[in-house]
Amino acid sequence: MLFSVIRQARRYKLSTVMCGLAFCTFFFILAACLTIGYVSQKQSVEQQTLQLNEIHAKELSRITQSLIYSMQSSLAETSRYIMLEPTNEPSAIQKQLDYFRKSNSYFNAVLTMNEKGEVQYSSPEQVYNPETLPVNDQMEKALLKRRAYISTPYSDPNGRLVIMMGHPLYTADGRYMGMLAGVLYLEESNRLNELLDEGSKKEDGSYFYVVDNKSNIIYHPIESRIGKRLVGNYIMEELQDGRSGYQRTLNVNQQEVLAGYATVPGIRWGIVFQTPAENTEIFSAQLVENMLFYLVPIIVLLLMIIYHLAVQLSHPLNSLADYARSIGGEDGDGIPPLHAGWNYEAHELHQAIMVLEQQTREKERRLQKEAHYDALTGVLNRRALVSIMQNWVGNRYHFTVMMLDIDHFKSINDTYGHSMGDDMLKCMADVIAEQIQSQDLCFRYGGEEFVILLYEMDEDQGREVGEQIREAAEQCPTPFDRAITVSLGMTVYAGGDENLEELLEQADQALYNAKNTGRNKMVVYEHPTAISASD
Repeated sequence: MLFSVIRQARRYKLSTVMCGLAFCTFFFILAACLTIGYVSQKQSVEQQTLQLNEIHAKELSRITQSLIYSMQSSLAETSRYIMLEPTNEPSAIQKQLDYFRKSNSYFNAVLTMNEKGEVQYSSPEQVYNPETLPVNDQMEKALLKRRAYISTPYSDPNGRLVIMMGHPLYTADGRYMGMLAGVLYLEESNRLNELLDEGSKKEDGSYFYVVDNKSNIIYHPIESRIGKRLVGNYIMEELQDGRSGYQRTLNVNQQEVLAGYATVPGIRWGIVFQTPAENTEIFSAQLVENMLFYLVPIIVLLLMIIYHLAVQLSHPLNSLADYARSIGGEDGDGIPPLHAGWNYEAHELHQAIMVLEQQTREKERRLQKEAHYDALTGVLNRRALVSIMQNWVGNRYHFTVMMLDIDHFKSINDTYGHSMGDDMLKCMADVIAEQIQSQDLCFRYGGEEFVILLYEMDEDQGREVGEQIREAAEQCPTPFDRAITVSLGMTVYAGGDENLEELLEQADQALYNAKNTGRNKMVVYEHPTAISASD
């Protein structure tokens, strides 16, 4: 079995490389654009949402302040009106309270209390029985201090969660008569709830809630949250200090929200407007989808244009490569390719290859005219060996030099005559030709010595070929009783600084060692003195 040639490194066409580079470039640019766009959009939307939520909170704060101011002003005006013409007739006072409650719809209930906090009159009637004390600690303090107040959420005697607003009652001569109070049922409809409900919850999941100055929830779109107190919350601390702003934080369900907050001046209530943080990811993802929708067709179009240009650029180079390969092959001349005049590199390369091909053909014709072949064996002679080795060494090709000598050849000539010796030389040339590849060369060096050049073969490969030649020589039929054996010496040229004479001298030294150590073997030259042999 013939020894296979060494494996060639994988090579790629120019058009493949160009298209591959273009695809990778576009892919990484697209990935970078999408990543940067996604992150930038997310940060921008998040910052914009935070600022807008703070604006919403401030606007709601302004509206709420206006409503609360109107409520307080209405209580103050009504308290002055009631005390303007004080009367002890219950029906007259009841009518005034009913008229006040129905005329503005600010409060769910309106009542008057004496200085002890006992209910005197209420509208609707019987909502609080006379002499009932529907007050909490803060309201008792307000009664004692005889000043207007707004309570924190608390449960009244009827079990309702309420907020009470009060204004002191003074007669014309300055006597303190108690309080006029408006009651807001936090879990029922009233003017405050109606105002806040108009924009309480958005389609994107945004909503707001209102807290008093003690962080108690006054209004929330989820009614079960009303009356709860928020503790350990950074935003609540900011609101209690009277500050407005925005913050990315966690809600009670441990979900990230973008919250804007603002205080209601005068009463120190707080309004928090918040949006789910995941909305920013949704908006950013939509941006990425839009970018893909517009960029992908453009990139595909550009890749098609680049592919077309790559094919146009590489086609003349591929043609030149095929033609250059055909020149060195056994098929003879190829068809000279047409070159694109617009492609400068292809044009120059075409001209150079044509000149080189012409020079090569001329050299081949000259070599053929010279006597490069041995007349007896038909293999190349020593002159060809020198010329080819000089060329290979000059171009630093990697190759193996093998020198072969027929053992005891003189005794064959002496015993059977020179004619038999000539036949042995021809037989050996045939044996060598059968064991080497088409790119390898065999030369008759002189007498019974042959030189074999193995192209692109290293030491292990050369050793295997040499052993094949040696074994084939032993099996070669002869007209006499004993087999023919050969000794071989080998050296490897790997593109170093050795010249022709040094390589032949190394191979000759290895051959000399083979003959002196028993013949019928191959010895590989190892610099400087180490010799390895295989029988």
